[in-house]
Amino acid sequence: MELRRRLGETLDLAAAGERIVVERDRRPLAVIVPYSEAATGQPTDEERRERTRRALDQLEAFGRRMNLKDPDGWTAEQVIRWERDHGHGDHG
Repeated sequence: MELRRRLGETLDLAAAGERIVVERDRRPLAVIVPYSEAATGQPTDEERRERTRRALDQLEAFGRRMNLKDPDGWTAEQVIRWERDHGHGDHG
């Protein structure tokens, strides 16, 4: 039902390069992928880099909107970037 209510938003995310897993009863049912990925089977390196840049920009904007900080004073974006670059674990 949520997919039906948010179909436009979901399609916008897929067009921006996101892969969306569709679930039913908390079980994966299907994946919505960008057309370019489906047409070629795999995204190009540039498409993957662009998708990553867009995702980080969206996370940064979300963090600013939510003004989220962890106990160490890091923003959500800083934590995610640090974990991406250094692996999961203590970031303090």
